[in-house]
Amino acid sequence: MGTSTEKGLLKAVVRAKLTQPALPIGYVGRAALLKRLELLARQKLTLVGAPTGYGKTGLMVEFARKKADEGALVSWLTVDEEDADFARFCRHIVAALAGLGAQVAAEIEPLVDEERLERGAGLDDGALVAMGNALFEALPPGMPCYLLIDDYGCADQQGRDEQLLRFCSLTPPDFHVVLASSAFSWVLQTDAYRLGYGCLGVEDLALTIDEARHLANAMCDEPPSDEALEKACRFVEGWPQGLVLAARSLSGARSADDVRLDGSLLNVRRYFQAQVTRLVTGDLLSFMLEISVLETFSRPLCEAVFGSGSTQALLDELIRRNLFVVPCDEEGTWFRFNALFADWLRSELLQLRIEEIRQTCARASEWFHDYGMQDEAAKYLLLASDFDYVANLTEATCSLSRSDKRTHYLLWLCRIPSAEFASSPLLCMLSAWSCITNARVADAQNWITRFERSMQEPAHAGSLDPSIVEFSSKCLKMKCVAMEGDGQEALAQCDELLNSGYEIKPSLMSMIYQSLGEAYERIGDMAQAQEIYLQAQASASVDATMHQLLFNSFNFAEVQHCFGELAEARESCEKLLRTCPFDFALYGAICALLARVLLERNEKERASVLVERSLKRTSHYRHIDMYLEARMAQAGLLAARGSLSEAYEVIVEGILHGEQKDVPRAVLLHAYFQQAEIAARRRNLRDLLLIERKFAARVHEGDVYCQLLLSLVRALSAWEKGDGPTVLETLESVEVDARKGRYVCLLVKALVVETVVLREMGERSRACAQLNELLTLASRHGFMRSLLDAGEPLRDLLRDYSTTRKAGASVRSYVKSLLVEFERELPEASSGIDGPGAFANDGPDPLTPRELEILKLLNMGLSRKEISDALCISVNTAKKHLANIYSKLGVGTREEALREYAANRSVGSGGSGPASVARG
Repeated sequence: MGTSTEKGLLKAVVRAKLTQPALPIGYVGRAALLKRLELLARQKLTLVGAPTGYGKTGLMVEFARKKADEGALVSWLTVDEEDADFARFCRHIVAALAGLGAQVAAEIEPLVDEERLERGAGLDDGALVAMGNALFEALPPGMPCYLLIDDYGCADQQGRDEQLLRFCSLTPPDFHVVLASSAFSWVLQTDAYRLGYGCLGVEDLALTIDEARHLANAMCDEPPSDEALEKACRFVEGWPQGLVLAARSLSGARSADDVRLDGSLLNVRRYFQAQVTRLVTGDLLSFMLEISVLETFSRPLCEAVFGSGSTQALLDELIRRNLFVVPCDEEGTWFRFNALFADWLRSELLQLRIEEIRQTCARASEWFHDYGMQDEAAKYLLLASDFDYVANLTEATCSLSRSDKRTHYLLWLCRIPSAEFASSPLLCMLSAWSCITNARVADAQNWITRFERSMQEPAHAGSLDPSIVEFSSKCLKMKCVAMEGDGQEALAQCDELLNSGYEIKPSLMSMIYQSLGEAYERIGDMAQAQEIYLQAQASASVDATMHQLLFNSFNFAEVQHCFGELAEARESCEKLLRTCPFDFALYGAICALLARVLLERNEKERASVLVERSLKRTSHYRHIDMYLEARMAQAGLLAARGSLSEAYEVIVEGILHGEQKDVPRAVLLHAYFQQAEIAARRRNLRDLLLIERKFAARVHEGDVYCQLLLSLVRALSAWEKGDGPTVLETLESVEVDARKGRYVCLLVKALVVETVVLREMGERSRACAQLNELLTLASRHGFMRSLLDAGEPLRDLLRDYSTTRKAGASVRSYVKSLLVEFERELPEASSGIDGPGAFANDGPDPLTPRELEILKLLNMGLSRKEISDALCISVNTAKKHLANIYSKLGVGTREEALREYAANRSVGSGGSGPASVARG
């Protein structure tokens, strides 16, 4: 039991909670709604449920006063957070019931078991029955009695819903309970059906236009016009508090344009911050902010966008709490937020990183696209894009732009329903450019058609000069052609645009030049492509268009890679990574290109980090071309590690996505070529023939570079069949064209295959001649991976080359580096002293593993200094190891040691390269 002071405090609190609050100044009565509540309150239980600010308390006070004036017994209770204490709540209910009269108090108060309440067990069933019976005895027969409980859901409801429903079922027929709350538990709503209950919801509490007029007249210094009021009322969706917040903007407004009402207004922000953050914190508040970017949301959509885990539970809790969540259908599948509330959430969301918002929008766009909801998919793809760049291209092509550029583009776009996109020329044009910048060619073509159709509608006819509309469509279509890989047609369309006489802004000029460069790449003129990309950079630099600057630099780096300029391509990629925002899909493509450059130089550790980054930054929905390039880099890394089966699965998965998502043809053909290289290393003729057929079906006659790739695929297939002469004839033709076009990457690959084929056919002199050219070219540019992938046949040729042929210092050093890498990667290097092809280390004083390693490096022609560098030991240590080796082998010179090494090695087995054993 508490002290007398504690009892006094409890009585003071109870008196305050039992007192009806005063109506606010300027309160406007709602006669129609009050009449409806009177009708519903004839039931045992009535629920009044709506978010904060819908006037629930005011309505309850109006109802209480009216019933009291009519002679009914009315008792009031306001619940607060402290009533989460079940004992406290029960005491308040008893005190409220006692307010129905002295006789009721005398009958009910002795029934309360204080010890049971202190244990938190509430009132037992016997007490509830006794209280119900007491009301039958104490209340005047036939007199209506009302217990009004406000903010019922303010405290934790666990346990008390059941007891309240049980109590209601035991009371007299004229005893009625009315609960007001922002939300009710599922249990209360479900079980209340047994009692026959009435319910007022958001739709009932929303203001009618007449009620809105009365409220506006009371709140505004000067009444607004009907047009202005209708706009405000429509935007707040009849939310009374929303109109109160809009009073300053509404006062004296003559037209709808005079009304400014959005979530960024100071009084709106303060209201929601005070009311919502009081009720919601932590994960639920974060979840509300994240999903506010969605116009509508459902459970499957939220799970796809935000992942599984707690998403479903958070959404269910959000709906249960009725935090301005509005159902969009009768089934309760789709929901949305109140427009003003959503606008406030989005304003708060902008305080987070824009990169995270873009990623959310990208996942939403993908989900809508997969479910055939194209308007929604376009809206969220636009939100996920570099909006400033897309808007610049739109304004440059047709002079269309949004009027309110002060508003953040996310807020502006989110306020526009997806259904309005197809009817707006501006939104159609933005969507088309957004699809193009995200490599969604088919979707872009659809929005181009919609743009042309919208310009023919009466509302927009004549708003733009027909020549501008035509020019805009040509720009979009040209970019689609360039991305599809039709080089000749893209060249023709670019020339037509450049010579059209239309004033072309720098950002658009840069985009046209970029497309022109891509067209030259498709027809094989890489040198001209490089020059055009430099012109594109100059145009983009005029208005500092970051998006275009990055893409032009990336394309330039790709051409450098094609030319075999690995050091230059690496430097270009490193610079791009320092300037490209992390959330740009291009960042992933840059990582993939740099990984491929590093893999060619056999820097696998750094390449591994870059591949992981590229996979995180790309998607098979958005920028499918860059996603496929990331997959190609991943497959290349796996193949370099010897995991050929896994590499093949990765590249096949990427290609399947590319084929399904309409990837630009040139990227797909490069993926086919890499697939063929891996299939050749796996010795899989069936796969090679299938790849060859798919490649031939997609390549165009004008695709000069890709035609050479196809010829290489055919050479690999012919070699797997054992048709050496056809292989040599095909490769000789490829090499001629590769030299002419400066395609060093392609030339190195062709020379590697030709060298190995000649060696396997027994034409060692021709093989050595080709090897000379290969080593000169590869050493100059730093190629390693293309040679290492050839396996043991090329390693054996290099061993012979290192001991029998004279070469310049750079080539000699390069060959030794290659042999070191071969020893690390090929099976012999890890097979130990017992593997096939290993040194017969079975003498009375066998060599240690370190001495065996040094003997192998010695056999590759490395000096003591080079051995010490390769093994990270000092020259003196290397010298001591060599002295021990000579002693154990019983020799005195390097030459004698190498002869002993050669005499005691068993015959090696086949290797892992694409031509490791003879075909046919």
